[in-house]
Amino acid sequence: MPDDRAVDIADSFVPPPPGGFTYAISHASAALVLKKKYPRVGLWPLLISVQLVELLWVVFSYLGIEHARVTPDAVHLDFLPYSHSVGTGILLAALAWGMGKSVRRSRVGAAIGLGILSHILLDIIQHEPNIALLPLAWGPRLGLNLQGYPFLDLIVELAFCIACWQIFGGSRGLLIGIVIFNLINIPLMFPRPGSLTPIMEHPAFLPTLILIQIVATWVFVWWFGRSTIFLEDLSESTASWRAAPTPRV
Repeated sequence: MPDDRAVDIADSFVPPPPGGFTYAISHASAALVLKKKYPRVGLWPLLISVQLVELLWVVFSYLGIEHARVTPDAVHLDFLPYSHSVGTGILLAALAWGMGKSVRRSRVGAAIGLGILSHILLDIIQHEPNIALLPLAWGPRLGLNLQGYPFLDLIVELAFCIACWQIFGGSRGLLIGIVIFNLINIPLMFPRPGSLTPIMEHPAFLPTLILIQIVATWVFVWWFGRSTIFLEDLSESTASWRAAPTPRV
């Protein structure tokens, strides 16, 4: 008789009915790379930038401007052209860069702009084809549908988050938390039949769940990332002090 466990593992590589959750920890991890690249830009602005379009989606969902189609077994982000289009991302990134340049903070504007664009890029990789080119109700949609292969999705997202942590040079506590947040996503990646019925019955539950995820990852990454930032700043200050010429008496 075939091994049921082997069948379950094999099934995880087969695309289930299309869906599309965005996992907040992946976006928050991208902010760590930006912080490493732009050390003088605050971590909080970077964390907000990588989730700006998601916050727009939350607001638009509450207002009924954008919507998702939920079944007992899957979530379909059918209509999110205004918050998640490529055009919206480019426009917001350009505005961020322009505002930074206008106050002689071009690197801050560039960092925030890249944070905004990183969200669109990661969603194109992870989502089913639902990312519009322009903020219009019609037109072509992009999406590589990584979430349609949940076992591969889990491995790729976990590896991405760990790579971001490695580049940032974060603490062990930050790494442990990143792994835990990825494991928390497993019930969404592998939903049991009928497990999404509460979301289907209460439409406001989905944007609320995503908002809670965003805020939780913000607080977590800031709390455990600040120790690394403090140590790097202290090291730079010490190096500058040692390199300063000794005054002659």
